[in-house]
Amino acid sequence: MDGKLVQRMRTGTTARKAEDAVLSVFQAMAAEDRVRTAAEAQSSTKIRQGAAVLFAEVVEKWISYIESGGQGLRVSTAYEYARIARADIVPALGARRLADIDVRTCAEFLHGIVDGGRYYAKAEHNRVILSNVLTWCAGLGLIPGNPVRQVASLPRPRKKPVQIVEKEDMASVLAAVRSHGEDQLQITRPGPRQNLDIPDGVELLLATGMRISELLALRWEDVWIDQPDDGSYWVQINGKVGWEQGCPMLRHDYVKTGIKALDLRISPNVAAMLRARRANQRGANPNGAIFPARGGAWMQLNNFRRRWRIVRQELDLVYDLSDDEETRGRKQERRESCDIATATPHTFRRSVVTFIGETVSIDQAAQQLGHKRTAVTIRSYLRERQEAPDSSEHLANVMYKRDRSSDSNSS
Repeated sequence: MDGKLVQRMRTGTTARKAEDAVLSVFQAMAAEDRVRTAAEAQSSTKIRQGAAVLFAEVVEKWISYIESGGQGLRVSTAYEYARIARADIVPALGARRLADIDVRTCAEFLHGIVDGGRYYAKAEHNRVILSNVLTWCAGLGLIPGNPVRQVASLPRPRKKPVQIVEKEDMASVLAAVRSHGEDQLQITRPGPRQNLDIPDGVELLLATGMRISELLALRWEDVWIDQPDDGSYWVQINGKVGWEQGCPMLRHDYVKTGIKALDLRISPNVAAMLRARRANQRGANPNGAIFPARGGAWMQLNNFRRRWRIVRQELDLVYDLSDDEETRGRKQERRESCDIATATPHTFRRSVVTFIGETVSIDQAAQQLGHKRTAVTIRSYLRERQEAPDSSEHLANVMYKRDRSSDSNSS
């Protein structure tokens, strides 16, 4: 089959037996050829039949496959894949036949998302999903291979400056948020009773660098804040909150999904804040959550973000109360170093890792976030800085015509 000449030698006690032995080799090779030819013909027929199917039908069958547990995806992930496939891939490629989905078609679709002014992340998400669909088709024998693998890499956008709270501003920002939260406790208004979710959450975010989903998944059993034997206090990151279609907010345990738990030390001040929060909690809390929602359910991410946006807007208004020149000057300095009006919960995570990376080491910053590789930390969290070797003395010798020998003699 490969076109190469091969030799086969068989022996026998007689010439006739030797010839029969050689012929049996040829007969076995011919039988293998017939089996291979029949399999290739069946595969070609299956490919021709599958190639005539509209790609929209293929995508819907793939969605049914992943929603029934195929590929081992979580329910929320399968739902998100199906949503993107129906919103982006089917309108663009659904009317084509499966045979028409080649390398050029995939490249025009994916690169068109970036060229059309859309986000790189959106194109990358579509690339992952489209590749999964076509790999599934190739596994069923409907197409010979996955053309997405041959599409050129998508052009990466220029990295945006990392927005952080500078180390000089962390104390003032935390104090402002804490003061705002305590002031709200004194105000009588209709609706749910005010609490310290936002200032306590911001303090814990700045103390650990955890994600907001991990913050809202913390339970009292995940913290060590009561007179530890070794004098240290800990927070264990072992889960995150998330949602699944048709279900309320859930907690996803890292141990059950194969992700390692992360132990982080906290200061005595943060431990004292947590003890005070535990003492002041009221109402049902069946999950033992540190930041429960009303009724004891897990707090939704958007709920925390919405409340934080209200706080930061009100903080910005507080800065505007005084119009004297000194206050305006301080306000301008704060906006240049840390614009609290645009800070998000993820800003505190970037602030923590940037501070550790620039003052201690990048390795320790990566370990603080639980990253396996420092490349992820550098690419997504640290500010782009490049420090050149110290050449000031050499340049000064040229610029000011310094004589090294005379300098050494005079010294």
